[in-house]
Amino acid sequence: MTTRWISQLLVLAAACGQEKIEVSPAPQADYNRGRLVAAVDAFVAGGRTAPAFATLAQTVTSLRPGMDKSVAQEAELKMMVLGLAPVKALADKPPGDRAGALAVTVWPALLASAIEADEMLEVRDPNGPLLWPKPGEDATVYLERLCGGPLAADCKHVVPELQSQVVEAIAIRRATERVRNAVIECLECNGDKADPRWHEAVAGWEALDRAVSDGLADVERRGDPENWPAAGNAADDDPGLPEAEVSPHGDLLLGGHSYGPNQMRLDVLRELRGSGDAIELHVHPEITLVELRALLVDAHRAGCARIAVVAREPVYPWRRRVYWVAAGSGMRASLRPTDSLQLLLHSIDEVSGPGTVARVD
Repeated sequence: MTTRWISQLLVLAAACGQEKIEVSPAPQADYNRGRLVAAVDAFVAGGRTAPAFATLAQTVTSLRPGMDKSVAQEAELKMMVLGLAPVKALADKPPGDRAGALAVTVWPALLASAIEADEMLEVRDPNGPLLWPKPGEDATVYLERLCGGPLAADCKHVVPELQSQVVEAIAIRRATERVRNAVIECLECNGDKADPRWHEAVAGWEALDRAVSDGLADVERRGDPENWPAAGNAADDDPGLPEAEVSPHGDLLLGGHSYGPNQMRLDVLRELRGSGDAIELHVHPEITLVELRALLVDAHRAGCARIAVVAREPVYPWRRRVYWVAAGSGMRASLRPTDSLQLLLHSIDEVSGPGTVARVD
């Protein structure tokens, strides 16, 4: 090798020695933790509302497949703690208002399974996807589908008007269980130096759970379809008139008060009918005709030409139908005063059709 070539090799070697070869390490994956934190921050900035929680839940659901165990546990903890705010904010509202605001925004995330990282051999609940609302579903349609499907064992036996209270109790009970487990599994949530707000969230869910559970048995009892007459072929569509309930002994029940046969009942009936000439009554199917007639006479004196008795279709979702009855006018059935309202309606089904007014003597 010539001297010239040796010189060139030495120059190249020196140049290579001076040049620094940098090796960039592969970026460490955060398993979607950054996006989770950003979604939580957006929820807080959005005022912790029910719609903001729905957006958070959708984001977390989309991120879950990329989470590892620790991020999934963090997501579960934060979702259950943050879900308390919109539920607690509406706790004092009427059941219908709570359902309208929470049924398709917050309850689905509470009803779902706990957030976990994907496992190779894990078999997920096939009903899980059914717990989420479909596009365009409002609270009424969502709850009716839920109680006819994945939650049938819990609320299919309850009429649609009261289903929201049963589903709400299930959602809150489920959230209470999940937040307890999430806080127990969180090392930073326990110990002398732990932030007390984690356990305050558990206590908040537990208080809500006690509140809704206390009245659940009564809701299920009142919502039993057997509390209404069964509708047959002579039943009409529900006209949506002003409505009151009748006790098993014929007293008028309205606004938490009971009105027997006196002047006050006449005044209440007049106020209930307003400018119309008919009202609806929720009457137990086993009330006797003589007990019902006393109320119908007062309704007639109060200006009601006829009464729509609410009935239920005999299959889920127990849709409302009505039969028309009156005291002193209409189609007469050959029944005894001690016979039941249900027997009267069956008699009308046998000989007539929708629109018939049955005379109660």
